[in-house]
Amino acid sequence: MQKHSAQSYVLYLLAKREYSQAELRQKLRQKAYPEDDIESALARAVENGWQSDERFCTVFIRYRAQQGYGPRRLKQELRQKGIADWLLTQALDNAEIDWFALAEKMFEKKRPAVWDYKAKQKMWRYLVSRGFYQDHFDHLMDGDYAEDHLF
Repeated sequence: MQKHSAQSYVLYLLAKREYSQAELRQKLRQKAYPEDDIESALARAVENGWQSDERFCTVFIRYRAQQGYGPRRLKQELRQKGIADWLLTQALDNAEIDWFALAEKMFEKKRPAVWDYKAKQKMWRYLVSRGFYQDHFDHLMDGDYAEDHLF
């Protein structure tokens, strides 16, 4: 027997931060709430505007982009959080984030003092691991790495 209802637990969680419906469902299942209570609590949260996957996507994308992550990584993380592909694509399209500028900012943050072939490979791996598409940073990699100089 739970100390609190599923709905009050949902409100408690949403008071701290935004969650996707899938995340809330998972947390309620971990607390062993009955499926009927879980579904009614989630339906009521959506109905009253307490929970919105669209709002969650917007907040999540803005937050993670400020941390320097690109769209590919954000898509992957949102899929893991149970967001539908159509919704995450729509949220990324509406995000008004200049991914090219963000990639350049991350590049400048990690730019090596010596620009050679090895450094170029390392920067390429870094930017790809941060979730940027090659189009976002290709122009940054065009430096001449035959000479040891800052560019």
